Amino acid sequence: MKKIIPSNMSKVRLFFPKYELCDVITINDKDILHKTNDVLSLKKGQHIYLFDGEGTEYRYQIIEISRKCVSLKKEALEQTGDTPLVKITLALPLIKEQKLELILQKATELGIWAYQPFICERSIRERPSSGKMKRWTKIVQEATRQSNRLWIAQINEVIDFDTLIKQDFSVKLAASIDGQNITDIAKEKCHKILLAIGPEGDFSPHEYEKLKDNGFLFLKLSENILRVETASIFASGLTNYFLTKLT
Repeated sequence: MKKIIPSNMSKVRLFFPKYELCDVITINDKDILHKTNDVLSLKKGQHIYLFDGEGTEYRYQIIEISRKCVSLKKEALEQTGDTPLVKITLALPLIKEQKLELILQKATELGIWAYQPFICERSIRERPSSGKMKRWTKIVQEATRQSNRLWIAQINEVIDFDTLIKQDFSVKLAASIDGQNITDIAKEKCHKILLAIGPEGDFSPHEYEKLKDNGFLFLKLSENILRVETASIFASGLTNYFLTKLT
């Protein structure tokens, strides 16, 4: 479907699951009420834009607003878009929580389609709790809202390294200081890409051999050694930009 580009880039935008996008919605969530009343000082008659994370966004008008609830009425379809032709899954080793959350935020803004956390020899070994996974999901939702994206990136369950490398993708890339430049790799159309970033201390020599044996191409990001969060964010933008140009 044709995407309608919104004219007001400072619009108030919220995520709501598709099944909740009725013609009239009443919101009593405390965090949203704080934002509409205290932060934004919204008034009756103003607009809020609700997106479902699955390619659709609607314009709603505020018909009632108080300290206890906000009532909205659907006015029109604001924008819609098909799934991207290029879908990049960023494979992330388990690292310190603050760094991983930064990656989720920035890589979402840069267009990553999905996240695949994994455990390897030099990563953190403890699997995240359900509460932590929910927090990661909220970070991705907020980054999607802020960046005006229509599709929310999925965060998959944590897997081990050997499971990761056997997954089926059109192209499988792994960041390596000894790799090739993106212009030497990105020569053909590819739509389903796995982009793997090593942990602090990098992949082990044994893991590099396994990557090679399982069809990974090695992507050079810099002449310098990058931190995991720097490599993840830069690689996300770089691959999305160059690979999208080929479609």
